Amino acid sequence: MGKVNLKEKKERIWYWDTVKFLMILAVVIGHCIERMTLAGEKRLIPLNLFIYTFHMPMFLFIFGVFHNEKNTLRKLLFYFTSGCLLKVYSYFSSLLINGKATFTPFYDGGTPWFMFVLAWYTLIAWLLKKADKRIVLAVSIVIPLITGYFRCINDCLCLSRMFVYFPFFWIGKMLDRDMLLTTVRKWKKRLFVPSICLLAVWLILCIVKTSEIGILSHLFTGRNPFSASTHGLGFIYRLLTDAITLLTGAAILFVVPEKIPLISYMGRNTVNVYFWHYSMLYLVFRIINMEEFIENWWGVLIVMCIGVALTFILSLNIFNFPLKYINRFIMTFKPKKSISTQ
Repeated sequence: MGKVNLKEKKERIWYWDTVKFLMILAVVIGHCIERMTLAGEKRLIPLNLFIYTFHMPMFLFIFGVFHNEKNTLRKLLFYFTSGCLLKVYSYFSSLLINGKATFTPFYDGGTPWFMFVLAWYTLIAWLLKKADKRIVLAVSIVIPLITGYFRCINDCLCLSRMFVYFPFFWIGKMLDRDMLLTTVRKWKKRLFVPSICLLAVWLILCIVKTSEIGILSHLFTGRNPFSASTHGLGFIYRLLTDAITLLTGAAILFVVPEKIPLISYMGRNTVNVYFWHYSMLYLVFRIINMEEFIENWWGVLIVMCIGVALTFILSLNIFNFPLKYINRFIMTFKPKKSISTQ
């Protein structure tokens, strides 16, 4: 890894924080849209499809870019503990706000899956640290082409998402992050407009060809087996979704600016936004009658604004609790040495 001066290092951090904030904003907005589509606002389905194309794969790609094998056991413990805590918190939040909740210890289709998948990837990366990374990438691309035919590989232990999203994590891990940033900076001026065009074309296709492209929506979530609508050709559709995700993800890297005031700073706390946001949305959706609220365009706009505002609010340092303190404890804990007596 090449040496970088402090200025370059700082700019690199701001850049990735900017990307992370925009992606967590997409996550929150995506969950708002998902709730509105369930309430009957079907016109938002194309936007939901567009967002799901890249938002979680981008997070896992960035996780791979910054991943290393240092303190593997402690990191593994942190991600697993955080996932368990989020699972319990989500259960009680739903129980208190909605009056009902289901707790399934080994299945997770809700937000905790992300933390458990990070734990999986931390463990797998350690186990494969001496393996040829190119072979691992090739195998990781092939595995989801097969597992999609097995309905038993689903939300149990988050296996489906673990397999589907692994190539994006591994690609990030294979890349030298300093060289990656240098490449993005070098080509940004030339590729900015083509990247904007690519994203615009994909969004337009999602809008005007919703019925045709809709077949891909269950694959972008990462948690579903191939549907009957793929007519046995699920592996081809999986390759297609992977290609679309790679292209849109790369385009985003060339579109996002180095630094955006306030947004880049708040991008440091995306994991806190992820931890807290869904329970807050539970509360919002409980307070308002979504079916009636979104009958007018201004209702849809207000829900979107709530999602944006929530993302900014949860990015404040006050919401570092509890993950920051759990991480600090796990990463710094040193067991006391026993004192032998004679």
